Amino acid sequence: MVETQGYTCEEHTVTTEDGYMLSIQRLPAGRSGEKATKPPILIQHGLLCDANVFLINSPDESLAFILADSGFDVWLVNGRGTRYSTMHTSLTFNDAVLILNDGFKFPIVED
Repeated sequence: MVETQGYTCEEHTVTTEDGYMLSIQRLPAGRSGEKATKPPILIQHGLLCDANVFLINSPDESLAFILADSGFDVWLVNGRGTRYSTMHTSLTFNDAVLILNDGFKFPIVED
């Protein structure tokens, strides 16, 4: 989706503390190909969608493309359970379904 619009896209995987492997895409440059000179921006989607919501419109109407064209280093996170972040270091999909049916426990990190 990104490359068909003339942008460079890097694929990264981040493993959470509890073993979920999240897919993250990076747009390191705008459509012109000029590398980002402004700080990185991390964009996280809401519930019931994935990072495509920031890319689905034309480049002039999509947040991720607008930020990349403005010189920002754009990172798009796909939360666990989306079609891009279904992997786990030890659980299978069926294991994950059992855990969800038993009540999902979010890890809490305190300062």
